[in-house]
Amino acid sequence: MSDITLYVIDPFVTSFLIYWSLSFSFYLHDKYGDLNKRIDPNINWSLYKKTVYHVLYLQFCYSLPVLYMLIPFWKWRGITTTYNTIGVFDLIKLGLNGLLGETIFFYLHYWSHLILYSSIHKMHHEWTNPCAVSAAYAHPIEYIVVSLPSFLLPPMITGSNWIISNIWFMIATTSVVLDHCGYKN
Repeated sequence: MSDITLYVIDPFVTSFLIYWSLSFSFYLHDKYGDLNKRIDPNINWSLYKKTVYHVLYLQFCYSLPVLYMLIPFWKWRGITTTYNTIGVFDLIKLGLNGLLGETIFFYLHYWSHLILYSSIHKMHHEWTNPCAVSAAYAHPIEYIVVSLPSFLLPPMITGSNWIISNIWFMIATTSVVLDHCGYKN
């Protein structure tokens, strides 16, 4: 398997499919479901459409190049790409990825409110009533400096093997979409 397929295409396609299938499911519910279950039933549909195009732009124009540029780092880090059995230590690393991802996101997001809010982070807050597709709606700088590191740094730090890293990407993608879906628990 080529490096581009392994390190770029596979994780991108997996996260992309999860992001958009969940977002589409919530879109159907937003459009045709019981809006009384939403935190706020008023949805800004013109911003919704703008968000779809913007998130696709971010994913194709920023995620793909960043994943490509990280190929040498993954190799240097010695991430195991052979798919053997998953052991207890691998599962511990998966749990650590979650803790690290939340910690990294918290501090980078907090920093973005302190330093970048007026010029960059306020774009994400155009959504006062969140919806699933708005999870990745951000200024490109914020997407690169806050969003992507929260996903990519944890498995790099823990040295998770590639299958655990990809499981982490799937969990993180699911989590961020569900966090922004706009529905009550």
